[in-house]
Amino acid sequence: MGLAAWLRDRLPGRLYLSVAAIAFQMALFAALLLPFAFSSPAAFALCWGLSLALALRVAAREENSSYRTAWILAILALPPVGALFWLTWGWRGPSPRRRRALLRAKEAERLFFLPDPGQLRELAKEDPFLGVQAAYLWRISGFGPMDRTEVEYCPLGEDQFRVMLRELPRARRFILLEYFILAPGRMWDSILLILRQKAREGVEVRVLWDDLGCIRTLPRGARRQMEEWGIQTLVYNPIGPGIDPCLNYRDHRKICVVDGRVGICGGVNLADEYINRKRLHGHWKDTAVVLRGPGVWGLTRMFFQLWCSGGGGRVEDPERYRACWPLDGAKAPPAAEGYVQPYCDSPLDRYQVAENAYLQLVGRAESYIWLTSPYLILDSRFLQSLCMAAQSGVQVRVLCPRQGDRWFVHMVTRSYYGTLLRAGAEVWEYSPGFIHAKMAVCDGKAAIVGTANLDFRSLYLHHECGVALWGGEAVAAVEADIRRTLEASQRITLAEVEGISLPRRLLASFLRLFAPLM
Repeated sequence: MGLAAWLRDRLPGRLYLSVAAIAFQMALFAALLLPFAFSSPAAFALCWGLSLALALRVAAREENSSYRTAWILAILALPPVGALFWLTWGWRGPSPRRRRALLRAKEAERLFFLPDPGQLRELAKEDPFLGVQAAYLWRISGFGPMDRTEVEYCPLGEDQFRVMLRELPRARRFILLEYFILAPGRMWDSILLILRQKAREGVEVRVLWDDLGCIRTLPRGARRQMEEWGIQTLVYNPIGPGIDPCLNYRDHRKICVVDGRVGICGGVNLADEYINRKRLHGHWKDTAVVLRGPGVWGLTRMFFQLWCSGGGGRVEDPERYRACWPLDGAKAPPAAEGYVQPYCDSPLDRYQVAENAYLQLVGRAESYIWLTSPYLILDSRFLQSLCMAAQSGVQVRVLCPRQGDRWFVHMVTRSYYGTLLRAGAEVWEYSPGFIHAKMAVCDGKAAIVGTANLDFRSLYLHHECGVALWGGEAVAAVEADIRRTLEASQRITLAEVEGISLPRRLLASFLRLFAPLM
């Protein structure tokens, strides 16, 4: 079987054509550039000089040093093809078209983009440590901490699914769904059936998904079918046959909002592996938080920010999406301890909100900091921060999967273990299978449950979101779940890491050179 036939059997038509068209364009540009570059010493010197100028330009950008170094290496090692690849895939920033869309959305939807400090002052008075954390997220992301919000912690995707089956049928005004992956099966089919019924009843239903995340899962005609049922849809950043510097910018967020009174956020996509109806890599461990109360407004704002800027158009009367209690006879949730602070991160600005939210917890931890992630591909800043915390006597625990979903990514993840272990940190692997949860808990008083993996792709190239939990029972629930998960996990020793064969270590070192590009 030829390569083309092999790919055709495994890729849907649109993805296959897009990949083939982009590859053809890249090959065409390379075919035009390379003969010129090697036509004479002067031409080679010109191409190398232009590549050097571009490398210096990349070095001056306000980006992570590891990310810059990987691209500088590619640009200088492969002139002029490396420069072509950077201009196509490495240039971080909105295109003129996307920048204009963002500006239009901000002008049209002031309410959704206006920073809201929430109860920042009250939190800072109660705990200055948490106040500093919350102030950063408010100033950069625009979402302040909210009180009077009840938090239900879901330690598994099955728990979130049960909540959605219970809450979605109760919708009276609107349903908002934003997910990276939607895949036919028990989970998505059940939810889609509810959405169809609610749309028939006159409930406003909006579904936003990422094109790359769903291009291999949603069947052809799925969007047209939903529109015929009265469901409003938006596909974020559609994959096309043309070269697009923004192609890497994906919507990796997972948000569900019902009537503005219930909001769900976490690592769970709407596919059967997330509820263990489909086994891919052993038992799938994932988590989410369910919010009830004023804190839901942050998730609602996030949804409409991307809906408007992604091409969904103007939203009339934004205030109608804010829940007012009592709502259709429903009682307001009881006063809850602690604060919740939903926040989001975008690849279209120079801020790494998701990464910095983690780094603040690591840097301010006094007793312990525990983190879970399916991938561990860290920049030098994050790695050094974890090592410094461990060397300062803070208990640093990092929990990753025992079974990886991609062998090369899992190999790069394990390449970081030695550095962490030698610094005194603990590294654990989830023995039953694949842990997809993205969480952190610090000193029993702060926690994060979100969508961002600890890798370059999530922290630099994706739209991500999370919920910071400041105090209250929810933090204790996150900590207790991580503790239970550790009991089912295997602790990695330095002897195991140092016992890895030389060829595997060399391969991991080679792959790690390209870690910022994974």
